[in-house]
Amino acid sequence: MTFQTVYQKLILFMLASVLPLAAYSTQGEEIGEKRITVAMRMIGHEVLRCLGDEESRILPIEQIDDYYKIPFEVAFGFNPDDIVSVIERVMTEARIARYYLVEVEDDATKEVVYNFMVGDPGMIPCEGRMLPVARYSLLITTLDHLFSEAEVPAMAREDSSMNTLTPTQDQAADATSKAAFLLLPLFILVGVAAYFIRKKKPEAVDPDLILIGSSQFDKKNMALSFENKRVELSHKETELLSLLYTAANTPLERDVILQSVWGDEGDYVGRTLDVFISKLRKKLKADASVKIVNIRGIGYKLVMDVPKEN
Repeated sequence: MTFQTVYQKLILFMLASVLPLAAYSTQGEEIGEKRITVAMRMIGHEVLRCLGDEESRILPIEQIDDYYKIPFEVAFGFNPDDIVSVIERVMTEARIARYYLVEVEDDATKEVVYNFMVGDPGMIPCEGRMLPVARYSLLITTLDHLFSEAEVPAMAREDSSMNTLTPTQDQAADATSKAAFLLLPLFILVGVAAYFIRKKKPEAVDPDLILIGSSQFDKKNMALSFENKRVELSHKETELLSLLYTAANTPLERDVILQSVWGDEGDYVGRTLDVFISKLRKKLKADASVKIVNIRGIGYKLVMDVPKEN
């Protein structure tokens, strides 16, 4: 049995062992996320009811990074003190978090016009001034994960009604820990395999380095290299060779070449083209796999041997 076969069987075995736990953990996390989303929508509705609006809709709740965004359909003005009491009540009843940060964002300017934090100690500005009518969104960030059990107030620990994890979430968290422990060796093996696979991948190709036959054409530095011998190219030689390469093995008309490389520089360029073709032929002469041929009555063609596949 080869090493590769053993490696594949080991990965399959580990996947078969941890996927059920991982799936259970994921299911628990999804339930928790849905529960929080429902609570956020409830906060939005209660805020509107507090303002006397029973008809406007709450737009879809968004989870962005580590916070939840509650957008509203309509513009409104409000007293921040009313918002504080409504959010505190819903967060307590829904048992979402003991610690959380609330920010009121102006949708037009994306500026936070009011914010407060609930916890021990909480930071709630007193006697908030009435905010003008505008389109606002509530941004709520739960902060329980930032505090250890020792930092949670004793009263809150003893109050069973403030438990922020349901039994389903407790089991999901335990399953997550077990899955992470079992997945660790798999991550290490996959990481090692990815390292060796990445080493075998070819390095990124420099678009300015072009293989013409067996010669390397450096457009940026205007040079041509063949068997460790390097020759410099002029600016026009570089442009001419680049143009011929883009139409390799295809005839290019003289007028097309003249217009592309020289533009409107006078009648003498017709003879100059032949001179530059001659210069390029000399610099490519050592490479038998490439040549520039004259197509009578048409122009020139760069002919390259098609490389053979290994």
